[in-house]
Amino acid sequence: MNFVDVEVEASANCDEECALRFVALGEPRAVAAVHWWRSATEALWCDVVGWGPDGETAALAQKVDDSGDGTVWLVRGGAWGVRLRPRDGAGAWSLHDRAQWGETYLKLARDQDVELA
Repeated sequence: MNFVDVEVEASANCDEECALRFVALGEPRAVAAVHWWRSATEALWCDVVGWGPDGETAALAQKVDDSGDGTVWLVRGGAWGVRLRPRDGAGAWSLHDRAQWGETYLKLARDQDVELA
């Protein structure tokens, strides 16, 4: 059985930290965008990258088994998690851009919510 570990430090990107383990059901693949759900009824297409102490890194999506949600897409990034911005956002990735935000990781249930690179 293969596992995927997600370890994220609290940082300027995201105040939270986490250390989680999932059962891998597929290989990690580069991800370009996600359909991020703000609430149960409102979603927004967002560009996504990984984030770490040196800035932008690759974001990866991988099918995993989650004990609470079943089979999901796990989207993970760097040591500081992932960074998102609305799809229509312009400009460089930055911790200072108020239109961008950080998350430790994302779990997405639907295949159509993940756009692979």
